[in-house]
Amino acid sequence: MSTVSERLHRILDHRRTTFVLVGVNVLVSCAIIWASRHTVLSDTWSYLGLAEGILHGEFSMWWPLDMDYPDTFRTPGYPLFIAVCITLFGSWKSTLVVQFLLYWIALYLTLEVVKRFDPDRVAGNLVLLLLIPMINVPYYIGQLYTEIPVLAAIACTLLIITRPGLRKWYDPLVLGLLFGFIYQCKPIFLLFPVGYVVLSFWFDRSRKELRANGIMLAVFGATVLPYALWNWSNHGVFKATPLEGAGSYMHIGYWAGKIPGYTDRFYLQNFMGDEVVRFTPEDSIPSHIREYEREWGEFKAQLDPLFTAKDSAMLAARPNMPHPVEGTYSTAYTLARERLLFQSTMEHYRKDPLYVLAYKSYSAVRLWVIGIQREDFKRASLMGRLQMIYATASTAAVFLLGIVLLPWAYRKGVLTLRTSWPLVAYLLYFGVLHVPFTIQARYTTSVRFVLLILLAVAIHGLWTGRGTRSEESDGTKEPA
Repeated sequence: MSTVSERLHRILDHRRTTFVLVGVNVLVSCAIIWASRHTVLSDTWSYLGLAEGILHGEFSMWWPLDMDYPDTFRTPGYPLFIAVCITLFGSWKSTLVVQFLLYWIALYLTLEVVKRFDPDRVAGNLVLLLLIPMINVPYYIGQLYTEIPVLAAIACTLLIITRPGLRKWYDPLVLGLLFGFIYQCKPIFLLFPVGYVVLSFWFDRSRKELRANGIMLAVFGATVLPYALWNWSNHGVFKATPLEGAGSYMHIGYWAGKIPGYTDRFYLQNFMGDEVVRFTPEDSIPSHIREYEREWGEFKAQLDPLFTAKDSAMLAARPNMPHPVEGTYSTAYTLARERLLFQSTMEHYRKDPLYVLAYKSYSAVRLWVIGIQREDFKRASLMGRLQMIYATASTAAVFLLGIVLLPWAYRKGVLTLRTSWPLVAYLLYFGVLHVPFTIQARYTTSVRFVLLILLAVAIHGLWTGRGTRSEESDGTKEPA
């Protein structure tokens, strides 16, 4: 008589199970899109404003104004993506339809990548099974955010990188373009291709691989250069990332744990989430708020002399803009503010290391686990509370599976770094580089499929007691 484990394995190894799991994922995704159809997240308007600016010949949210306000806030990749959709289909909402298609393309490519590590149908079905409760991924199909296009682009890169045998001549060209697209959507990705080349050389020191990676870097550099030159032309600064962002989000990322429930009124109007886990006593919050506002008072005293008449005209025009817009101040003002915020954050890190260590350790977990906000939970209905608990529990379960099973799988030889290092590199890069910024589980959405690949292979390998096949035993070249 077969055991429960054997029966479950047979079920997961059945083709019909694949169709059922795909169908359930389609239903879940459509339900999430429908349930969130009236939700418009805040970044939507800056992306849409920039897309409309591109269609009017300017990379600016303030394109209706007579004076030029070249953007300082975002890279042009995703706004250009939206602009292309508007041009082809007549409405920005067509972008959401394209994202729906990209989501399923990304999932298909993910299942193809899984086969490179474990050809059994069970591993692919485990990906589909693990994806069902992860409602935070398909949620972004219906939002004007970069997550889904980047999710698809990353899946494409993995399909190229993990291909067994010799590379095609066009692989480094396509890989460089895909890396360039990801960077243009998420500028934090800028250093990943360099790290990829270093790791590739470490794991495969062949001359052909080195030459291919050199071509890839050249193509990637060609995608970066136009924006850096645009910044030089419009702002007098040769810079491959936006003029603002890193310093400001690091500054908020430090203060958010000290002033929970506070809404910033000096810069980005961010609401500081009041997490279930707090890092400051209740009675200390008012004093931290006073200190935060005092600090901004000092910044303002240094920045006010750089505030121009053009900046005043921009703010006066804000109520008449077609969409909510972010302020685009003069280059001198923007650079000075970014410098002050970064320096202040570094000083806080130096003076308050224990808080920083504790809060950023928590942030590292929250990048993968959806949190619950205290006030939202108090105000919610019973159904609303259950939804919050479910979102937290489902993402926490997948995160814990990764923490426990992946090291175990590497230890047992089910996974090896020699073949899976590109996937690990994606997870570590997105998981580590976002820690200094504000807490948002959204930041890791684009690499969730990468995590599912590793988890599915690990679970199946540990379940059946099999290690990965060696290069000698199967006669194939390990993925580069």
